[in-house]
Amino acid sequence: MLYYSHMTLDSSVDIFYIVAAVALAWVAVFLCWMLYEIARFFHQTNIVVEETREKIGRFEQAILSIKERLESSVSYLGVLAEGGKSLMSYFHNREEKKEKKRKKGKLLEDEDEE
Repeated sequence: MLYYSHMTLDSSVDIFYIVAAVALAWVAVFLCWMLYEIARFFHQTNIVVEETREKIGRFEQAILSIKERLESSVSYLGVLAEGGKSLMSYFHNREEKKEKKRKKGKLLEDEDEE
């Protein structure tokens, strides 16, 4: 035996309950949508943070690589500085010898003229 009841709106309280149920359903839908959007926002934020960490890690590795290269170059810099110093002293001594020869040559020419 089927029990069939139909709904009758006997008073304004019945209408209020129907409107309240519809409003509550919309509030539930809105809250679910809002929670979904918040979860999506946090997921995207997490992705951005991970990408930022990766980029910072790559940047740090690049800086460390440059630092290592500079440190290895500095060890050669001392050798190059010593080589440059000896080269400059060689050219300076060579110029002094040329000056002495010029002065000696001028003195001999001056003596010959007298």
